[in-house]
Amino acid sequence: MIRIGIRSTLALAILFASGCVTTITETELEDRLEQAAASLSGRGRAQIVPIYADTRTVAWGLLSAAKMDRTSPLSVQTGKRIVGAARQGRAVVVGGPYPALTDQILRNALALHEEDSLQGLRLLVVSAEPPSDELRTAASAARARLYHRELR
Repeated sequence: MIRIGIRSTLALAILFASGCVTTITETELEDRLEQAAASLSGRGRAQIVPIYADTRTVAWGLLSAAKMDRTSPLSVQTGKRIVGAARQGRAVVVGGPYPALTDQILRNALALHEEDSLQGLRLLVVSAEPPSDELRTAASAARARLYHRELR
C-alpha cells in the first residue's frame, strides 16, 4: 500500500514538473532566432537577444522583477544590446518562449534608453504572441520599426 502511495506521489511530481519545464532549449531558441534574422535584409548581421527561462516559475520570477523595476538585470542587459546594435546599424532579433516576459523586458529596455537615438532601429520580436500595444507604443516613441514573427 505504501509503495502505491509513493509511486502515485512520484508520478504526480513528474507530471507537475514536466508542465513547468520550458519545451525549448536555449540553444534551440537561439537557432530559431537566427532563422528569423535571416528574413531581415539590411547591412550586417542582426544582434540576437534570446530571453530565456528554464521553467515557467523562473519566467514568472523574471517577469515579476521586470514589472516592479524597469532596471531589472535582464532589462538592462537587453537595453545595452539594443543600443549597441542601433549604433552599429544592425537589426535586433529578440524572442523567447514566454511572450509576456519578452514583451515586458523589451518595454523596459526601450524605456531605459529613451534618451538614446534608436531612430531606424529594426526590432524583430519572435514570440508566440504579437507585441502588445504598449510595446508598439514604446517602439514608436523610440522611432524604431517593430516586426513580429511567430516562434515555431
